[in-house]
Amino acid sequence: MGDVHIAAGAGFSNDRRELGEIAAQSLTLFEGHRYLIFECLAERTLALAQGEDGQRRQVERAIGYLEACINTCILNNIRIISNFGGSAPKQVAEAIAGFLKQHNLRRRIGYVLGDELPVKDTEHDGRAISRNAYIGAHGIVEALDAGADIVVTGRVADPSLVVGAVAFEHELRWIDWNRLAQATLAGHLIECGTQVCGGYFADTGAKQVPGLTRLGAPVASVARGHDRLKISKPLGGGLLTTATVTEQLLYEIHDPARYLTPDVVMDISGVAMQQTGRNEVTLTGCVGHARPDWLKTLTCVDEGWIGEAEISYMGDTSLDRAQMARTILTQRLENIAPSAAPHFDIIGAMYDEANNAGHPRDVRLRMAVASNDREQVRALLDEVEALYLNGPAGGGGIRLNISARTATVAGTVRQNEAVSRGHLLEDTP
Repeated sequence: MGDVHIAAGAGFSNDRRELGEIAAQSLTLFEGHRYLIFECLAERTLALAQGEDGQRRQVERAIGYLEACINTCILNNIRIISNFGGSAPKQVAEAIAGFLKQHNLRRRIGYVLGDELPVKDTEHDGRAISRNAYIGAHGIVEALDAGADIVVTGRVADPSLVVGAVAFEHELRWIDWNRLAQATLAGHLIECGTQVCGGYFADTGAKQVPGLTRLGAPVASVARGHDRLKISKPLGGGLLTTATVTEQLLYEIHDPARYLTPDVVMDISGVAMQQTGRNEVTLTGCVGHARPDWLKTLTCVDEGWIGEAEISYMGDTSLDRAQMARTILTQRLENIAPSAAPHFDIIGAMYDEANNAGHPRDVRLRMAVASNDREQVRALLDEVEALYLNGPAGGGGIRLNISARTATVAGTVRQNEAVSRGHLLEDTP
């Protein structure tokens, strides 16, 4: 019934693992209901999470985050909510249960389903990899209500990780629009982890940020029955000020009066904020309106392959030789693959100001090509490697890389076509 405090232990899929422990330690300084979230899904992350390799990476990521903080969370009764379930929330939840059992740790594991949508063979000429809806917090509340200490989700909307905790502890109704909006604002401000604490804010001059080598984690504190929201950074480096909060408040907001989420339409156009302490900002004035009838969807589409190749040249004529190599490659590729349309960059890396001011003495030529044919990409990259003996003098440090190329296509479905449902693992103690 009291305050709910939520800390962010990750703002993207490969964030610093130590941040989870910093976040958990920060929560121990607060009285009330305490939650730790990990926000790990970007727009294309689900495409990379498909198949056995993708699922394995999801499991490794989830356990990697938990290893750093699980003891602190258990000792202090801190619940965990995360979308690191990716494309397989139940399977990741089962892997976490196995990890905990192996270490003689007892936590009840829940998971949320409902975001995965069927992919039709005709979609995008049969090249669609995955299709997911951005579902809301309903399933998280169900899992918590079933007794889960750790809730694993897939593609829920980022702020909904926090909405689920607040809605459960404050027993919100799904028509308490202002309270849902306040919880959504809390989620929006901490979903990017250390970004609100000076990370991604730092710049030379007026935006100096101390302690960037070990940034602290943000904590959102939501009081029951009040429209005040506090964001703080109790531990670690960085800073949390009205300036950092303002940047995060407006981050990825297309319409401040109508920020659409699965749980509520949030209106931040009247939000006021005040620096109420060192590394603490209080916000008021957030308003909510009825949730939209539609959910955003994201379809990941196979766009073939992209290849990158790089080669370096050093010396007084390094730029001239890199340009010569580019000309050779352009002419070669016009004959081998006229439709390849390669992209070139020449990057100057070092300067000898004493002898040749402003003139690069070390440059790197980069070529990128895309194709649906992986073998064609490989053949085109081989042309860069052939420059060792068939191009300008002194080329070296060649790097070749081929990776899958994925596009994302946004869409919508009605709310009732992707229903968020929470579950508890049957063998959870």
